[in-house]
Amino acid sequence: MKTCLSSNKTQLEHLLQSWSSKVPVERALTLPSGFYTSRDLFELERYAIFGQNWLLAARKSQLNSPGDYLTDRFLSEPYLINLDKSSTLLAHYNVCCHHGMCLLKDKQGHLETNEIICPYHGWIYDLNGRLKKAFRLKTIEEFKASKIRLQTIDIQTVGPFIYLNFNLLNNDTIKNDTSHLEYIHRKYLASTKYEQLEYVSRKSYHIKCNWKVFVDNYLDGGYHVPIAHKQLGSILNLNEYKTVIDHPKTSVQYCTGSQRTEGNVIFAFIYPNLMINRYGPFMDTNLVEPIDERNCVVHMDYYYCPKSTTKEVEEKSQKDSEVVQGEDIYLCENVQIGLESQAYNSGRYVPTVEHAMHDFHTTLFDQLEHYYNNHVK
Repeated sequence: MKTCLSSNKTQLEHLLQSWSSKVPVERALTLPSGFYTSRDLFELERYAIFGQNWLLAARKSQLNSPGDYLTDRFLSEPYLINLDKSSTLLAHYNVCCHHGMCLLKDKQGHLETNEIICPYHGWIYDLNGRLKKAFRLKTIEEFKASKIRLQTIDIQTVGPFIYLNFNLLNNDTIKNDTSHLEYIHRKYLASTKYEQLEYVSRKSYHIKCNWKVFVDNYLDGGYHVPIAHKQLGSILNLNEYKTVIDHPKTSVQYCTGSQRTEGNVIFAFIYPNLMINRYGPFMDTNLVEPIDERNCVVHMDYYYCPKSTTKEVEEKSQKDSEVVQGEDIYLCENVQIGLESQAYNSGRYVPTVEHAMHDFHTTLFDQLEHYYNNHVK
């Protein structure tokens, strides 16, 4: 990390000195535009934010039997999640220890032989990531196959979800702190029986904006809903809309609704990039995956309760949700254009509704500053 950013320390330091997390929301300026346009800051986020926080990776229901696996990639990190012979859930980097070849190419599958075989030179690993066999090693020196294993990734399950933490600093405090995930599950979601919902589908949106623009839009306390989401606003009781921040790395917006949002509506944010929306017999999750400083992909996963609604009603709800996503994409991409303009640097928070956004920014800034001061500076 020091090498990667060594030539850019002056620019980074200037940017980090341009804002303070200590200023209360009533007096604070919003994050300067450089936080949304700087390549150097994005590279810092790769390590300081996404290398040290729990990230949604999968659903528990995707893995059922020993040998089941799934693979994916977050930023530059390919990962592999599987069940071993004892049905223990494990996560490793999907990278062979020999020459860095990605081991498994399919997104999801089952290993009939209970072995992970590198498609390049045939090195064979067991389901726990240990090297079982490699070929033509007779003349290799200072090498013990028994000590070779795939690099592990910290893994936890909360509710129906699987989370990973790349934990690049190998920090036990980071590894063991899942209290925010458990808090949202216990206080806001478990009572809604969201674990019993049936997964329907995923729809992914490539959005031309910094990943934080999408998060900011989600965290404005419904401020933009009556203006930009008239259809959604018509079925939410916006006069009841409230935002609470009652645990670190989380915030929850809630109200009641009608039609497809009948009953309590919960919009839960889990730092740094996950939103869980629970309403009526439905749920959807928004997972924001950064690409670079000006682009991200938002993965929308849809769920419904087959006991209380029909597939046709679920499809109608999903179409209504897609309308909202289209409206949000328009907002986020045009905010990014504005952030690129020399006419804009910082704005203001509206404290009565945008305090969750300010909380997101302070958490993010403190992690960036701490990592920079301790591992880059």
